[in-house]
Amino acid sequence: MTQEYLDEIQNNIRVRPIPWDGYIRINLLTPEDAVLIKSIEKQVKDKKLVEGDVITFSATLVRLLSGALREDVAKYLLGLASELVIESPKFADSLLQLSLTDESFPYEPFVKFLDTNEHQFLLAAKTLVVLFSLKKAPSKYVDTLFTFLSKKLAASPQQNFQDIAVQSYGVLLRTKWYRALFWEGAKERVPVLLNVLKGSRNNLQLQYNTLLVLWLITFEAKPSAEIITEFDIVPLYFDIIKNSVKEKIIRLSIATLVNTVTLAPSKAINSLLLNSGLTLSRTLSERKWADEELVDDLEKLTTTLQEAFNSMTTFDEYKAELDSKHLRWSPPHRLETFWKEHAEKFKEHDWKVLKQLANIIASNNDEGGVDPVVLAVALNDISHIITEFPEAVKVIERLGIKVNIMELMNHPNAEVKYEALKTTQNFIAHTFK
Repeated sequence: MTQEYLDEIQNNIRVRPIPWDGYIRINLLTPEDAVLIKSIEKQVKDKKLVEGDVITFSATLVRLLSGALREDVAKYLLGLASELVIESPKFADSLLQLSLTDESFPYEPFVKFLDTNEHQFLLAAKTLVVLFSLKKAPSKYVDTLFTFLSKKLAASPQQNFQDIAVQSYGVLLRTKWYRALFWEGAKERVPVLLNVLKGSRNNLQLQYNTLLVLWLITFEAKPSAEIITEFDIVPLYFDIIKNSVKEKIIRLSIATLVNTVTLAPSKAINSLLLNSGLTLSRTLSERKWADEELVDDLEKLTTTLQEAFNSMTTFDEYKAELDSKHLRWSPPHRLETFWKEHAEKFKEHDWKVLKQLANIIASNNDEGGVDPVVLAVALNDISHIITEFPEAVKVIERLGIKVNIMELMNHPNAEVKYEALKTTQNFIAHTFK
C-alpha cells in the first residue's frame, strides 16, 4: 500500500522532537522504555535494525499503546510501528506472536486508536492492514476495521481518505477469508465504494484502485450475483468503459464483468443483455488492444452473450428485464401480440410475474420510491394481464396492491398517472367478470 499522504504524516511526526527525559521525570515513561524507543528510532533512521531490539520493542510497544499516553507520544509510537511492520518482518512476526499469550494482542491496542484523531487513526489503520495481511485476524477486529474504512475514510469527501480506504481493501480482499467478512456488511460498504467510483472520474488512480476492489469481490459466487441484482453495477460499468481513455481501466472493468458471467451467469447475462452489453462487447472486440488478457476476456464475454442472446425467446427477454427491476418501454410492453402469444406464461408458478410487478408497485412506498418509468411500465403490464386473465383481479386483491394502484392516479408524473388510471379502469371493468 503506497500513499503519499500517509508518508507526509509520518515525516511530520518524525521531525518533531519528543521530550523523552521530561516524560521520564513525570513518570509517563520508564528510563528503559525511553532508551529502547530512542534506540529503535535511530535504527530506523539508519536503516540498520537490530533483531533483538526489534523483538523487545514489539512487546514494549503493545504495552505502552494499551495504556494512557500523551497524544504526541501515541502518534510517534504509531508512526514508528507503521514503518516497522513493513521494514522489519521480524517485528511484524513478533507482534503477531503476542496473540499466543493474549488473543486481543496485537490488535486491540491499535483498534482503539481508530476512534481518535486523524493522524492516529490513519497510522493505526495502516498497521492493522499490514498485520491482517500477514495472518488471518479475529473476525471482530476485521469487521471493526472494515467499518472504519467504509464510514470514516471511503465515505469522506477527501479523496486522500478514499484512496487509503480502497488501497487497504485491495490488500486484504485478495484473501478469501476477508472477502467473506467484507460481504457480510455489503449493504453498507458497496454503495460507498460505488459512490467513490462515480466521483473519481478525474482521479484515474483512485478509479483504478476502486475497480480493483470490486474485481476482487467478484471472485466469489454470492457477491458476483448480488453485485448485479442488489447494486446494479452494469450501467455504471458500461458508462466507465465507454468514457475511459485508459486501457487498464477498461481491462479491469471487463474482467469484473467476466467474473460475474462466469460465477453468476443467470443474473449477470440477463443484466448485460438488457443494457445492450452484446453490442458494446462487439464494438470493443473490433478495437486493437495491447493487453492480451483484455482481448481474451472480450472474446469470452462476446461469445457468452451471443450464445445467450441466440437462445432467448421474446418472453425470456421480458423476464430478464423484469428480474432486473429496471423496466423500460421495450417492444414487448407495447405489443398486443406479445401478451396474447405468451399469455399462459403469466399464470405459471402461481402468478409469479404478476407478483413481481405487484412488488414493484408496493415498493414505491419505500424510502426513495420507484423510478416513474418503472412504475408506468409495471402498471401497463398489470393492465395487460388483467385484460388477458380477468381472474388476475382476485390475485391483485389478495396481494393488497389495489389501493396502491389507485393512489398512483395522484402521482406527480403524468405517465404514471395515466397508466394508473388506465389500470384502475381495467381493474373495475373486470371485477365482476
